[in-house]
Amino acid sequence: MSEMLELGTLLREERERKGLSLEELSERIKLAPRTLAFIESGTKSELPHAVYVKGFVKSYAMVLGLDPEELGAMVDIAYKEELEEEVAEPIVARRAKRGCPVKLIAIVVLIAGLAAAGYFYMQSGTATLGNEEATVEVPVQPPVQQEEPAKQGTEQENAPEIVSVEPVVAAPSAQVKDAASEVTTETPKVAAVEPEPVASNKESTPAVEAVEIVAPSDVVAQETEKKDVATKQTKEKAEVAMRSLHIQAIADCWVEATGDDFTRKEFLLRNGQGYTLTFPQNLSLRLGNSGGISLTLDGAPYSFNGADGKVRTVYIAAQ
Repeated sequence: MSEMLELGTLLREERERKGLSLEELSERIKLAPRTLAFIESGTKSELPHAVYVKGFVKSYAMVLGLDPEELGAMVDIAYKEELEEEVAEPIVARRAKRGCPVKLIAIVVLIAGLAAAGYFYMQSGTATLGNEEATVEVPVQPPVQQEEPAKQGTEQENAPEIVSVEPVVAAPSAQVKDAASEVTTETPKVAAVEPEPVASNKESTPAVEAVEIVAPSDVVAQETEKKDVATKQTKEKAEVAMRSLHIQAIADCWVEATGDDFTRKEFLLRNGQGYTLTFPQNLSLRLGNSGGISLTLDGAPYSFNGADGKVRTVYIAAQ
Protein backbone atom coordinates (compact mmCIF):
# COMPACT_ATOMS: atom_id res chain seq x y z
CA MET A 1 0.00 0.00 0.00
CA SER A 2 1.39 3.43 -0.99
CA GLU A 3 1.82 6.22 1.54
CA MET A 4 -0.93 8.35 -0.04
CA LEU A 5 -3.42 5.47 -0.06
CA GLU A 6 -2.60 4.66 3.56
CA LEU A 7 -3.19 8.31 4.50
CA GLY A 8 -6.50 8.45 2.61
CA THR A 9 -7.70 5.22 4.25
CA LEU A 10 -6.93 6.65 7.70
CA LEU A 11 -8.90 9.82 6.97
CA ARG A 12 -11.86 7.94 5.50
CA GLU A 13 -12.13 5.53 8.44
CA GLU A 14 -12.00 8.41 10.95
CA ARG A 15 -14.65 10.34 8.99
CA GLU A 16 -16.98 7.34 8.88
CA ARG A 17 -16.41 6.70 12.58
CA LYS A 18 -17.57 10.24 13.35
CA GLY A 19 -20.61 9.82 11.11
CA LEU A 20 -19.70 12.54 8.61
CA SER A 21 -20.43 12.41 4.88
CA LEU A 22 -18.26 13.91 2.16
CA GLU A 23 -20.85 16.66 1.59
CA GLU A 24 -20.88 17.67 5.27
CA LEU A 25 -17.09 17.67 5.39
CA SER A 26 -16.95 19.70 2.17
CA GLU A 27 -19.09 22.45 3.72
CA ARG A 28 -16.86 22.67 6.78
CA ILE A 29 -13.46 22.92 5.10
CA LYS A 30 -14.73 24.60 1.89
CA LEU A 31 -13.33 21.91 -0.43
CA ALA A 32 -15.08 20.05 -3.27
CA PRO A 33 -16.33 16.53 -2.41
CA ARG A 34 -14.58 15.26 -5.56
CA THR A 35 -11.19 16.42 -4.22
CA LEU A 36 -11.88 14.83 -0.83
CA ALA A 37 -12.68 11.54 -2.58
CA PHE A 38 -9.36 11.67 -4.47
CA ILE A 39 -7.50 12.25 -1.19
CA GLU A 40 -9.20 9.27 0.47
CA SER A 41 -8.52 7.01 -2.53
CA GLY A 42 -4.88 8.19 -2.80
CA THR A 43 -5.26 9.22 -6.47
CA LYS A 44 -2.24 11.50 -6.84
CA SER A 45 -2.73 12.01 -10.58
CA GLU A 46 -6.03 13.85 -9.98
CA LEU A 47 -4.71 16.03 -7.14
CA PRO A 48 -2.92 19.43 -7.44
CA HIS A 49 0.61 20.26 -6.30
CA ALA A 50 1.95 18.71 -3.08
CA VAL A 51 1.83 22.08 -1.29
CA TYR A 52 -1.95 22.35 -1.82
CA VAL A 53 -2.55 18.70 -0.94
CA LYS A 54 -0.69 19.20 2.34
CA GLY A 55 -2.95 22.12 3.24
CA PHE A 56 -6.09 20.13 2.37
CA VAL A 57 -5.00 17.20 4.54
CA LYS A 58 -4.23 19.48 7.51
CA SER A 59 -7.71 21.06 7.33
CA TYR A 60 -9.23 17.58 7.03
CA ALA A 61 -7.31 16.43 10.12
CA MET A 62 -8.37 19.45 12.22
CA VAL A 63 -12.07 18.79 11.56
CA LEU A 64 -11.68 15.12 12.52
CA GLY A 65 -9.66 15.95 15.64
CA LEU A 66 -6.42 14.39 14.35
CA ASP A 67 -2.87 15.80 14.49
CA PRO A 68 -2.46 18.01 11.37
CA GLU A 69 1.35 18.15 11.58
CA GLU A 70 1.69 14.37 11.66
CA LEU A 71 -0.58 13.91 8.64
CA GLY A 72 1.20 16.75 6.82
CA ALA A 73 4.49 14.88 7.30
CA MET A 74 2.88 11.83 5.69
CA VAL A 75 2.06 13.95 2.62
CA ASP A 76 5.73 15.00 2.38
CA ILE A 77 6.76 11.33 2.39
CA ALA A 78 4.17 10.46 -0.28
CA TYR A 79 5.39 13.28 -2.58
CA LYS A 80 9.10 12.82 -1.82
CA GLU A 81 10.10 11.90 -5.40
CA GLU A 82 8.18 14.83 -6.97
CA LEU A 83 9.72 17.33 -4.57
CA GLU A 84 13.27 16.01 -5.18
CA GLU A 85 12.83 16.37 -8.96
CA GLU A 86 11.73 20.00 -8.55
CA VAL A 87 14.82 20.77 -6.44
CA ALA A 88 17.19 19.08 -8.96
CA GLU A 89 15.93 21.04 -12.00
CA PRO A 90 17.10 24.52 -10.84
CA ILE A 91 20.61 23.15 -10.12
CA VAL A 92 20.97 21.87 -13.71
CA ALA A 93 19.67 25.17 -15.07
CA ARG A 94 22.24 27.13 -13.05
CA ARG A 95 25.10 25.00 -14.40
CA ALA A 96 23.90 25.58 -17.95
CA LYS A 97 23.75 29.34 -17.38
CA ARG A 98 27.34 29.44 -16.12
CA GLY A 99 28.65 28.34 -19.56
CA CYS A 100 26.82 31.12 -21.44
CA PRO A 101 29.12 34.08 -20.56
CA VAL A 102 32.21 32.30 -21.97
CA LYS A 103 30.57 31.90 -25.37
CA LEU A 104 29.31 35.45 -25.36
CA ILE A 105 32.77 36.83 -24.55
CA ALA A 106 34.32 34.84 -27.41
CA ILE A 107 31.70 36.13 -29.87
CA VAL A 108 32.15 39.74 -28.71
CA VAL A 109 35.95 39.50 -29.06
CA LEU A 110 35.60 38.05 -32.58
CA ILE A 111 33.20 40.80 -33.67
CA ALA A 112 35.46 43.49 -32.20
CA GLY A 113 38.46 42.07 -34.08
CA LEU A 114 36.58 42.03 -37.40
CA ALA A 115 35.36 45.59 -36.83
CA ALA A 116 38.89 46.82 -36.07
CA ALA A 117 40.30 45.13 -39.18
CA GLY A 118 37.57 46.66 -41.35
CA TYR A 119 38.18 50.10 -39.83
CA PHE A 120 41.93 50.00 -40.56
CA TYR A 121 41.26 48.75 -44.09
CA MET A 122 38.83 51.61 -44.81
CA GLN A 123 41.24 54.18 -43.37
CA SER A 124 44.08 52.99 -45.60
CA GLY A 125 41.81 52.98 -48.70
CA THR A 126 40.48 56.50 -48.12
CA ALA A 127 44.03 57.82 -47.60
CA THR A 128 45.20 56.58 -51.02
CA LEU A 129 42.06 57.89 -52.73
CA GLY A 130 42.52 61.31 -51.08
CA ASN A 131 46.04 61.61 -52.50
CA GLU A 132 44.88 60.75 -56.03
CA GLU A 133 41.99 63.25 -55.91
CA ALA A 134 44.35 65.99 -54.72
CA THR A 135 46.58 65.59 -57.79
CA VAL A 136 43.61 65.66 -60.19
CA GLU A 137 41.78 68.68 -58.68
CA VAL A 138 44.81 71.08 -58.88
CA PRO A 139 44.23 72.29 -62.51
CA VAL A 140 40.43 72.70 -61.95
CA GLN A 141 40.71 75.17 -59.01
CA PRO A 142 40.74 78.49 -61.08
CA PRO A 143 37.26 78.03 -62.68
CA VAL A 144 35.80 77.02 -59.29
CA GLN A 145 37.01 80.29 -57.74
CA GLN A 146 35.37 82.27 -60.57
CA GLU A 147 31.99 80.59 -60.03
CA GLU A 148 31.84 81.47 -56.30
CA PRO A 149 31.38 85.26 -56.86
CA ALA A 150 28.63 84.49 -59.37
CA LYS A 151 26.83 82.33 -56.77
CA GLN A 152 27.17 85.07 -54.15
CA GLY A 153 25.68 87.57 -56.61
CA THR A 154 22.67 85.36 -57.26
CA GLU A 155 22.15 84.90 -53.49
CA GLN A 156 22.20 88.69 -52.99
CA GLU A 157 19.65 89.12 -55.79
CA ASN A 158 17.34 86.56 -54.18
CA ALA A 159 17.70 88.08 -50.67
CA PRO A 160 15.01 90.80 -51.13
CA GLU A 161 12.47 88.13 -52.17
CA ILE A 162 13.02 86.23 -48.89
CA VAL A 163 12.59 89.44 -46.88
CA SER A 164 9.34 90.26 -48.66
CA VAL A 165 7.80 86.97 -47.44
CA GLU A 166 8.05 87.97 -43.73
CA PRO A 167 4.93 90.24 -43.71
CA VAL A 168 2.87 87.28 -45.02
CA VAL A 169 3.95 85.16 -42.02
CA ALA A 170 2.82 87.91 -39.63
CA ALA A 171 -0.75 87.78 -40.97
CA PRO A 172 -1.75 84.49 -39.16
CA SER A 173 -0.53 85.93 -35.85
CA ALA A 174 -2.78 88.94 -36.36
CA GLN A 175 -5.71 86.61 -37.10
CA VAL A 176 -4.96 84.66 -33.94
CA LYS A 177 -4.93 87.90 -31.94
CA ASP A 178 -8.27 88.90 -33.48
CA ALA A 179 -9.72 85.47 -32.64
CA ALA A 180 -8.37 85.74 -29.10
CA SER A 181 -9.95 89.17 -28.73
CA GLU A 182 -13.26 87.74 -29.96
CA VAL A 183 -13.06 84.95 -27.39
CA THR A 184 -12.26 87.39 -24.59
CA THR A 185 -15.16 89.62 -25.60
CA GLU A 186 -17.56 86.64 -25.59
CA THR A 187 -16.58 85.38 -22.11
CA PRO A 188 -18.19 88.32 -20.22
CA LYS A 189 -21.53 87.34 -21.81
CA VAL A 190 -21.38 83.95 -20.06
CA ALA A 191 -20.23 85.53 -16.81
CA ALA A 192 -23.20 87.92 -16.87
CA VAL A 193 -25.63 84.97 -16.51
CA GLU A 194 -23.99 83.58 -13.31
CA PRO A 195 -25.34 86.17 -10.78
CA GLU A 196 -28.96 84.94 -11.34
CA PRO A 197 -28.65 81.62 -9.35
CA VAL A 198 -26.78 83.52 -6.61
CA ALA A 199 -29.70 85.91 -6.27
CA SER A 200 -32.17 82.99 -6.09
CA ASN A 201 -30.15 81.37 -3.28
CA LYS A 202 -30.16 84.59 -1.28
CA GLU A 203 -33.93 84.89 -1.71
CA SER A 204 -34.55 81.25 -0.63
CA THR A 205 -32.56 81.41 2.63
CA PRO A 206 -34.81 83.97 4.41
CA ALA A 207 -37.85 81.71 3.74
CA VAL A 208 -36.17 78.79 5.56
CA GLU A 209 -35.20 80.99 8.48
CA ALA A 210 -38.78 82.28 8.79
CA VAL A 211 -40.10 78.69 9.16
CA GLU A 212 -37.60 77.92 11.93
CA ILE A 213 -38.59 81.05 13.89
CA VAL A 214 -42.30 80.14 13.76
CA ALA A 215 -41.69 76.67 15.37
CA PRO A 216 -42.48 76.73 19.16
CA SER A 217 -39.60 75.85 21.51
CA ASP A 218 -41.75 73.71 23.80
CA VAL A 219 -42.76 71.38 20.95
CA VAL A 220 -39.10 70.84 20.07
CA ALA A 221 -38.29 70.04 23.70
CA GLN A 222 -41.11 67.45 23.86
CA GLU A 223 -39.85 65.71 20.72
CA THR A 224 -36.30 65.49 22.08
CA GLU A 225 -37.60 64.01 25.36
CA LYS A 226 -39.58 61.36 23.46
CA LYS A 227 -36.50 60.42 21.44
CA ASP A 228 -34.38 60.10 24.60
CA VAL A 229 -36.99 57.84 26.24
CA ALA A 230 -37.19 55.65 23.12
CA THR A 231 -33.42 55.24 22.93
CA LYS A 232 -33.23 54.35 26.64
CA GLN A 233 -35.95 51.71 26.23
CA THR A 234 -34.22 50.12 23.24
CA LYS A 235 -30.90 50.01 25.13
CA GLU A 236 -32.56 48.41 28.17
CA LYS A 237 -34.26 45.79 25.97
CA ALA A 238 -30.98 45.02 24.22
CA GLU A 239 -29.15 44.61 27.52
CA VAL A 240 -31.85 42.37 29.04
CA ALA A 241 -32.25 40.22 25.90
CA MET A 242 -28.55 39.23 25.54
CA ARG A 243 -27.78 35.70 26.77
CA SER A 244 -24.48 33.97 27.46
CA LEU A 245 -23.40 30.39 26.68
CA HIS A 246 -20.01 29.04 27.81
CA ILE A 247 -18.60 26.02 25.93
CA GLN A 248 -15.95 23.96 27.75
CA ALA A 249 -14.05 21.22 25.89
CA ILE A 250 -13.02 18.02 27.69
CA ALA A 251 -11.94 16.55 24.33
CA ASP A 252 -11.17 17.96 20.88
CA CYS A 253 -14.39 19.10 19.21
CA TRP A 254 -15.46 21.12 16.18
CA VAL A 255 -18.23 23.70 16.89
CA GLU A 256 -20.59 25.65 14.61
CA ALA A 257 -22.99 28.30 16.04
CA THR A 258 -25.88 30.00 14.18
CA GLY A 259 -29.01 31.92 15.22
CA ASP A 260 -31.31 34.89 14.66
CA ASP A 261 -29.51 38.28 14.79
CA PHE A 262 -26.27 36.33 15.36
CA THR A 263 -23.19 36.13 13.15
CA ARG A 264 -22.31 32.54 12.23
CA LYS A 265 -19.18 31.24 13.97
CA GLU A 266 -17.14 28.09 13.38
CA PHE A 267 -14.12 27.03 15.44
CA LEU A 268 -12.19 24.07 16.88
CA LEU A 269 -11.73 23.60 20.62
CA ARG A 270 -8.89 21.52 22.00
CA ASN A 271 -9.06 19.55 25.25
CA GLY A 272 -9.19 22.04 28.14
CA GLN A 273 -10.10 25.08 26.03
CA GLY A 274 -13.25 27.15 26.55
CA TYR A 275 -15.24 29.71 24.58
CA THR A 276 -18.17 32.02 25.50
CA LEU A 277 -20.91 32.98 23.01
CA THR A 278 -23.25 35.97 23.50
CA PHE A 279 -26.53 35.85 21.55
CA PRO A 280 -29.80 37.85 21.65
CA GLN A 281 -32.59 35.31 21.02
CA ASN A 282 -32.08 31.69 20.00
CA LEU A 283 -28.99 29.66 19.15
CA SER A 284 -28.32 26.49 17.14
CA LEU A 285 -25.12 24.71 18.18
CA ARG A 286 -23.67 21.89 16.02
CA LEU A 287 -21.02 19.76 17.76
CA GLY A 288 -18.66 17.39 15.93
CA ASN A 289 -17.80 15.44 19.12
CA SER A 290 -20.81 16.03 21.38
CA GLY A 291 -19.46 13.81 24.16
CA GLY A 292 -16.39 16.04 24.63
CA ILE A 293 -18.31 19.28 25.42
CA SER A 294 -20.05 20.73 28.52
CA LEU A 295 -22.38 23.77 28.30
CA THR A 296 -23.22 26.54 30.80
CA LEU A 297 -26.20 28.78 29.90
CA ASP A 298 -26.50 32.11 31.77
CA GLY A 299 -24.36 30.78 34.64
CA ALA A 300 -26.26 27.47 35.03
CA PRO A 301 -25.26 24.04 33.63
CA TYR A 302 -27.13 23.11 30.47
CA SER A 303 -27.74 19.41 29.88
CA PHE A 304 -28.07 17.77 26.48
CA ASN A 305 -27.79 14.32 24.91
CA GLY A 306 -24.14 13.98 23.86
CA ALA A 307 -21.94 10.99 23.00
CA ASP A 308 -18.25 10.55 22.20
CA GLY A 309 -17.51 10.81 18.48
CA LYS A 310 -21.15 11.63 17.61
CA VAL A 311 -22.41 14.72 15.83
CA ARG A 312 -25.25 16.46 17.71
CA THR A 313 -27.20 19.69 17.17
CA VAL A 314 -28.25 21.55 20.34
CA TYR A 315 -31.04 24.13 19.91
CA ILE A 316 -31.50 26.82 22.59
CA ALA A 317 -34.87 28.55 22.23
CA ALA A 318 -35.54 32.21 22.93
CA GLN A 319 -36.95 33.21 26.30
